[in-house]
Amino acid sequence: MPGFDRWTDRRAGPVVRPYALTGGRTAPAGDAVLDLITVIVASRRRAGQVRPSTLSPEHRRLLSLCQEPVTVADVAADLDLPLGVVRVLLGDLIQAKLISVKPRPVARPQASYNLLQEVLDGLRAL
Repeated sequence: MPGFDRWTDRRAGPVVRPYALTGGRTAPAGDAVLDLITVIVASRRRAGQVRPSTLSPEHRRLLSLCQEPVTVADVAADLDLPLGVVRVLLGDLIQAKLISVKPRPVARPQASYNLLQEVLDGLRAL
């Protein structure tokens, strides 16, 4: 990424502390729940309407990583930023409608204890 090297010291690592990237914020804006397995994807319709100069380099990098559905954990690992920082930055992009959270698949009902006990008893009887 152009210009990124000026914020990194090869021996010391990032020059800017993670909390500075979020303006000191520790929670994402809005009411989005962003855990490790939340799947996010860039909104193709809105992304073309935003001038890149209005976004921080981290926001632009997040958008580029979210062109295909990806988990929050994968994005944090790719950016090499703390998860809390990534959640805050993703919250900004969600508020701007530049990314969206994919709905989670509906969990299948689990087998009841009684059914599992009957199966176990049947296996033992064999």
